[in-house]
Amino acid sequence: MCWRCLWEATSVMSLEEALEKRDELDEDFGSDLADASPQERKQALEADEKREQAKQAFLDALEKNPSLMMTTAGSSFEGWRVTEYRGTLSTDAVVGAGLPAEADAIVSDLTDQRSLLLGSKMERAKRIAWNELLFRAHEAGANGILAIRYDVYMLPKGLFGASVTGTAVAIEQLSQLNQALSQDLFGASVTSTAVKVKKA
Repeated sequence: MCWRCLWEATSVMSLEEALEKRDELDEDFGSDLADASPQERKQALEADEKREQAKQAFLDALEKNPSLMMTTAGSSFEGWRVTEYRGTLSTDAVVGAGLPAEADAIVSDLTDQRSLLLGSKMERAKRIAWNELLFRAHEAGANGILAIRYDVYMLPKGLFGASVTGTAVAIEQLSQLNQALSQDLFGASVTSTAVKVKKA
């Protein structure tokens, strides 16, 4: 369980509160830091903070130049060819629903206001998972992501999560002649989509 994702997503906990919440979540879901010493936890936090800064710098650059990372739910980009597959990536974000824990049983009976709140939390979880997927692809040396898929799921204790998967690839643009030949041989390609960075 990524307790840091929970802290970032809700933006209502201090770091100390997040550490306390992490211990609670570790009991329910397990964690790779469950048996870590305080010094190891501190080092992990510092490494996380450094990575978050690098991720934000990348997302800011991507917002200015969306062609840094092409994305599609399909299997190819029109006018581009895959030169290397960098692996299948999966990211998750967990957020509190902002509803009582017993709300799990009455999700279908929500008022409009609660429904809007839940929808907004789901969108936030999806944005966090999406931005993480973009950065992991960048870390893997990719400049494209194929076969993107979203999933949303409910968890105990009034939490729910969003998961995004995709295949990170290195791609290069085809010349006009190669594009024409490719379309003649294989028919119309899947249209590519430039990334729009979503602010978490």
